[in-house]
Amino acid sequence: MDSEEESVCCREIDRVNAKIEEFNLLTPQAPIDCITIHPGFQTVCLDRYVLETAYLQYRQEHGGVLHSENERMRYVGYRQLARWCWGFLGKEIRVVLPACSKRVIRDNHPSDSGDYTGHHFHN
Repeated sequence: MDSEEESVCCREIDRVNAKIEEFNLLTPQAPIDCITIHPGFQTVCLDRYVLETAYLQYRQEHGGVLHSENERMRYVGYRQLARWCWGFLGKEIRVVLPACSKRVIRDNHPSDSGDYTGHHFHN
C-alpha cells in the first residue's frame, strides 16, 4: 500500500503531466487524461523487450541481479518512467511516481508475495 505521500495522481506531477499535454497537443482528436493511456507509457514502461534491454544496460552500469523476473521488470519499468519524464536524475536523486503508473506496472509484473517495498526516499 502506498503512503499518502506516494498516492499522487499523474496530473499533479508537472513532468508527467507535461507528457500527457504534449500528446494531447499532437492528437487533439483523441486526448488522454492519464499517463498509463499514453502510447509511450505502453512502449517505454511495459514492453517486455524494452524492459529486458533496459535491464541489461542497468546491470552493465550498476552490477547486481534482481531475483525474480517480475521484480526486475517492475524495477526497470519504474526507472524507465522516471527517465522518460525527468531525463537523467543522477545518483541518489529520487522522485515520486504517479500511483496509477505504479499500479499498472505492478499489475503487469506482480510480486509473488503481493508485497511491494514502496518508494525509498533518500536521506
